[in-house]
Amino acid sequence: MPNRPSLPPDFDTRYPESSRRATECAMNLVSTADQLVGKISKLLRPYHLSPSAALALGILADSLEPLPPHAIADRLILTRATMTGLVDSLERRNYANRQPHPTDRRMVLIEITDLGRRVTGEFRRLIHRHQHTWLRSLTAADKGRLLSYLHQIQDGLEDRPA
Repeated sequence: MPNRPSLPPDFDTRYPESSRRATECAMNLVSTADQLVGKISKLLRPYHLSPSAALALGILADSLEPLPPHAIADRLILTRATMTGLVDSLERRNYANRQPHPTDRRMVLIEITDLGRRVTGEFRRLIHRHQHTWLRSLTAADKGRLLSYLHQIQDGLEDRPA
């Protein structure tokens, strides 16, 4: 049985303006996300990819044309410096390469290589198969409800102007 996050018995007394259930939900969401990232990281290890690098490679694989680094960084919510490191890592493994932008000499475009495309197909099949196994205990209706709840939480976390 996994070690599930829990709260001290005096939680309600110590934090009267809070919600014990909300905190338990948040703690368990974070714990679950950490477990998933850990399992995915382990699956990606043979490809020498972090989850972020794999997501970047997936974005490139799905694109019909090379992309500017900022387009990938924006989708992954990464800084440009972090994106530069990811692209460096992908280039070292021959999964992607930089090429000059055809009209703007200040920019580069990132293009997936044939090896990068093949590796992306491999790790996606591997990860999707494991996700199916990890979530097998949920029915299709459970998964639908979970997605609905997660979307509600994501909406509640959206930054909105005051």
